[in-house]
Amino acid sequence: MNNSAAFFDVDETLINMKSMFHFLHFWYQERKETDKLNSYMSKFMIEVKKGTTREKLNREYYLQFKGVKYSVLIEAGKKWFSEILDKDLFIDEAVLALKQHQSQNVTIVFISGSMMPVLLPIANHLGVKNVLCAPIIVGKDGILTGEIGTPQTIGQGKKASLITFCKERNIDPKNCYAYGDDSSDIPMLEITGHPICVGENSNLSSYAILNDWSII
Repeated sequence: MNNSAAFFDVDETLINMKSMFHFLHFWYQERKETDKLNSYMSKFMIEVKKGTTREKLNREYYLQFKGVKYSVLIEAGKKWFSEILDKDLFIDEAVLALKQHQSQNVTIVFISGSMMPVLLPIANHLGVKNVLCAPIIVGKDGILTGEIGTPQTIGQGKKASLITFCKERNIDPKNCYAYGDDSSDIPMLEITGHPICVGENSNLSSYAILNDWSII
């Protein structure tokens, strides 16, 4: 195995959507609970305008699944993915980079604020075995508590998760690649030796240009 890893943000880096919100729409529509969806989205927009941190917004998102069996969420994730797979889902340039790393035996890692039931079918489709994601808490009864642990895999939490992954496998982050599209990915990107911005018009591209990072 190559002593290197390539870390990929997922939403709008590998796929053309924000998986958490797309899945939430699917989840509530499947359950015929669009009133709950509308209520959540209204509150979410208010919190965004107030400047609520992404970490707090993330925690409030996962409260939507309090009391849900993890196995039910896994099956919902599979169904959701099967319905979106043929809808221009993937960002070709990023997937090509991922496949090139795989051909060189570089360890591929998803690193995302989304959750395992949503990310797992995407990972399986692309042959990715390592997924660092929201640490949702599941009780002994297999039911989600609605809470998430630490570190959250957004912002500084992505950096912390990346460092831990590398330490556990004796990988030097400077030998690693990281792909992201958002300014919140900067802590993760800058800790690696090969940061790559996905999208010439992403809100990360100006920072990438200033720091002489690659852009695809």
